Amino acid sequence: MPLMQPRFDVVIAGAGPGGATCAWYLARAGLRVALLDRHTFPRDKVCGDAICSRAQMHLSRMGVLQEIMANDEGHPAAIGGMVSPGGVVAIGDSSGHIASSPVIAIRRIDMDHRIVVAAQTAGATLLERFDVADATLDRTAGTWTVLSAAGATVQGRVLVAADGANSRLARRLGVVDGPAEAVCSRAYIAAPSTSFGCDGVAFYRRDLLPGYCALFRESREELNFCLYIIPGGGAGTGDLRAMHESVLRDDPFVSRAVGPRAEIGAMKGAPLRLGGIQRSYADHLIVLGDAAGQIDPLTGEGIQYAMDAAEIAAETLQSLLPPGRLTEADLSVYHARWYRAFGRDFAWSARIAALCARHPGLLDTGARALRDHGAPLLGQWAEVMTGARPKTHFLRPAIVMPMLQSLLRHTFRLRGEPPAGPSQEPDATAILRRAA
Repeated sequence: MPLMQPRFDVVIAGAGPGGATCAWYLARAGLRVALLDRHTFPRDKVCGDAICSRAQMHLSRMGVLQEIMANDEGHPAAIGGMVSPGGVVAIGDSSGHIASSPVIAIRRIDMDHRIVVAAQTAGATLLERFDVADATLDRTAGTWTVLSAAGATVQGRVLVAADGANSRLARRLGVVDGPAEAVCSRAYIAAPSTSFGCDGVAFYRRDLLPGYCALFRESREELNFCLYIIPGGGAGTGDLRAMHESVLRDDPFVSRAVGPRAEIGAMKGAPLRLGGIQRSYADHLIVLGDAAGQIDPLTGEGIQYAMDAAEIAAETLQSLLPPGRLTEADLSVYHARWYRAFGRDFAWSARIAALCARHPGLLDTGARALRDHGAPLLGQWAEVMTGARPKTHFLRPAIVMPMLQSLLRHTFRLRGEPPAGPSQEPDATAILRRAA
């Protein structure tokens, strides 16, 4: 008697950008896809909301980016930069030196919902309020049975674990080991309550390195303040709330950029799994997005990497599902492909993060170079930091030489520049505000 075929080819646990994008690619190719999420949409998600260029590409393919911009839900960044640990402010407009905006600020409550709708339109079946409690693989039938906390079941030939950095599912299945090692926070700031004039500025504090905090301008003039605690410095994950509140209150640059009358919303926090796990596959199983640690260890950016990995996963499954080649060895090609695409860059990011934590002066030198050489260098810097170019681009003469020139200029005081610091740059607030 032949075995009964499951209703779905692929069951995806987690309908964030990675899971929902994977569902869209698979459904568009004609595969039967179940997309599970324990929430109902639209739902909020803690994030810096900075959507980088490769994520924009996927959103555009789905028609989602066009909808977002038409409904005034996204704000393209042009004017921005950084404040270094030593208080060097480098702000500029890179829009004339980059083909498109390296970052568009989009609230996750809007973006994630639109991606899910696009996946449904392509043919995926969305099952909301499906809190995955367990999953078992019948190796004889080659079928997963996924069980919800409420007792519902879904069956599929392949299971994709895309349920976030904590990934209870992947940890239960023994593919992901240990808790997430980094954290981030977010608070929205009401539009009329602040005069911050830039689109996006990263603030690097010595006590936060290799982490950082940032302000991003959202649509309708709302601001997003986010803070990342990354391993390797003095701050630990348990310091998130205290650091978030003290930076907003006491940092000489952040507090003045936000302004004294800012209406700051409640802080929310979230875990981050960085740098990629060692094995993101098993028999009939793929791990994707934050669950697989597909987050840059230098920037905390994960959305575009989750979406890139989603496309890679979908292409892999399209080729392997018809012949039924779904063993661990077969699916290892997925891991190899995403590692070639961006995993090596994560290794460079980890090295740079560790170097900046040990030698904060490197960021001071970088900020001086950006300030001295202006928008062309700022554009290249932005492309590297947003993943449009690999981190090894920092080693190219186009970036190294301006940094060396600025280092020499500072060292020998060729311009009579005083030592950098908040008290020596009284116009810092004006720089952050007049850019508008």
